[in-house]
Amino acid sequence: MGLRRTVALLVVPALGLGLAACDAEPESSPEEVAGLVARAIADGDFTAVPLVEGSAQDAARARQTAYEGLSDLPVTAEVVEVRELEEVPRAEARLAITWDLPGDDDPVREVSLRLRRVEDEWFAVWEHGLLGVPSGRRLVVEETQPERADVLDRNGEPLLTERPVVRFGIDKTRVTGEAEQAAAARALAEAAGIDPGPYADQVAAAGPQAFVELITYRAQDPNGQELRRRVQDIDGAVAIDDTRVLGPTRTFAQPLLGTVGPVTAEMVEQDPDRYQPGDVAGLSGLAAALEDRVTGQPGVRLVEVQESDGARLTVAEQEPQPADPVRVSLDLQLQEYAEEVLADVEPASALVAIHHPSGEVVAMANGPGSQGRDTALAAQYAPGSTFKLVTALALLRAGMTPESTVHCSEELVVDGYVFHNVPGYAPENLGEITLSEAIAHSCNTALIAERDRVPMDALAQAAADLGLGATWGMPVTAFSGSVPDEAASDTEHAANLIGQGRVLASPTAMAAVAATIARGEVVIPRVLTEEPPPEVSSGLTPEEAEGLRQLMRAVVTDGAASMLADNPGGPVMAKTGTAEYGTESPPRTHAWMIAIQDELAVAVFVEDGRRGSEVAGPLVDRFLTLAAGETD
Repeated sequence: MGLRRTVALLVVPALGLGLAACDAEPESSPEEVAGLVARAIADGDFTAVPLVEGSAQDAARARQTAYEGLSDLPVTAEVVEVRELEEVPRAEARLAITWDLPGDDDPVREVSLRLRRVEDEWFAVWEHGLLGVPSGRRLVVEETQPERADVLDRNGEPLLTERPVVRFGIDKTRVTGEAEQAAAARALAEAAGIDPGPYADQVAAAGPQAFVELITYRAQDPNGQELRRRVQDIDGAVAIDDTRVLGPTRTFAQPLLGTVGPVTAEMVEQDPDRYQPGDVAGLSGLAAALEDRVTGQPGVRLVEVQESDGARLTVAEQEPQPADPVRVSLDLQLQEYAEEVLADVEPASALVAIHHPSGEVVAMANGPGSQGRDTALAAQYAPGSTFKLVTALALLRAGMTPESTVHCSEELVVDGYVFHNVPGYAPENLGEITLSEAIAHSCNTALIAERDRVPMDALAQAAADLGLGATWGMPVTAFSGSVPDEAASDTEHAANLIGQGRVLASPTAMAAVAATIARGEVVIPRVLTEEPPPEVSSGLTPEEAEGLRQLMRAVVTDGAASMLADNPGGPVMAKTGTAEYGTESPPRTHAWMIAIQDELAVAVFVEDGRRGSEVAGPLVDRFLTLAAGETD
């Protein structure tokens, strides 16, 4: 990268130096001429310098060539000494040239200036050496980049760090002839399982000395190891051992963690002072958000280059200063468990775990069905029956208790629209039941029947007091939820009460709801451990939080999340969720579950599944079991 600061050029001529007087007083002095030379060396304008054995144009061109690679690096020149020589009328001066590098230690070269008196004038004898650079050489200033600081997990384990890779491609210096190069390119691409046509075109378009990369594998990847063996039989194909900044695995915490790689053309165009082609930077996720914190301070190297053969001599160097590692909230082991749990889930899916005492997100996984989309943090879905905890809070505030009686009917008509319970709802749980039983078995009609107790503004306030729609301040794109404070119709009002209608949330938002219930105050999920938790006021009282925890515990002991009753570790509290979507008949459904155990609050989402208890429940069960085994 080029230097990114502009400083005025300075010259400090020495004053008060003298020579022995000649017979006739000259119109100028050697001190004055030496000062003019020093100024011209600094600013490049030699027009005011009286020269012999060269012209001002010659001197300016020589300086331009010698200093062209300095960019905007400031140059100063100072007259150190002027002294009389025995062979009057001649004099000699010493000049000190300084190249002002950032930092404390600037390189200085002293040069000798010969001065000659002709009649009544003093002249400077032009020599290329006055520039501090021998003829045929030039100075170049280079910015040297520090190694990127690692991104660590909350326990100090490396997440984004340099890891060994193997780069595969065609080295065009090892295979001659266009036909032979094309054949080699196609053979390598076919061996890697990649369309050979575009790669062959890329190889043909590259320069004759180019290495044209096809693909990069992690060093331990079996596919890369197999390709390394096959490369040996392809002329011109090479495997280069290298390193890249990578996460523990290809899918680990993607897309939250993000990627590091060569800057794009768009990045260079948008910020040319910062990026140049070939630079490496964070391209997405936390890798991009933390770019300023992991890159450190660049160093500077002043190099003298021989024009004829490119030989280089380092004149001075200031080492780059690497940044300190940055910790994020993820827990390496818990993240691996989350990814393991979702590995075989075909639809888009997510698992989010929050350490509710701190609000730190310790696991945030997207299943393979998400295909790189950030289902966990940024997606917007109807939360279905997991949202019934918000409705339950509003009902508690309206005077009900977990033991209050509600009526669960097989169906309920609102403005001509028929609401049902989930398919397979047990008949024995219909009729007069308690609010606790209605939450435990997730009866839609029981809560919708109480809609007059819960106007939309009360529902929206209950949602806000559980953290939905809060300002998170995440360094990456995130969605904290949305609950309207009014409904367009009674039907929409009814749908909102069971987490459909216009209610939306991300899996992280619902994990934060569970964390808020566990802690008894709004939890703002955080992914950067070094940032203090935000101060958030909440209307949630300790009594209300305890009531919600009781309702969630009943879902495990008496309701739809019974598969969590015997999990190792502390008692589990949960809420299942199923949300209809689309226009098919019967409609397709999202499957949800949120849960609390010990210091973890968890949300699991599967975009296309039957009931939350059937699809999301076993995933929560497996994750909590693994997590309990890790903490025991």
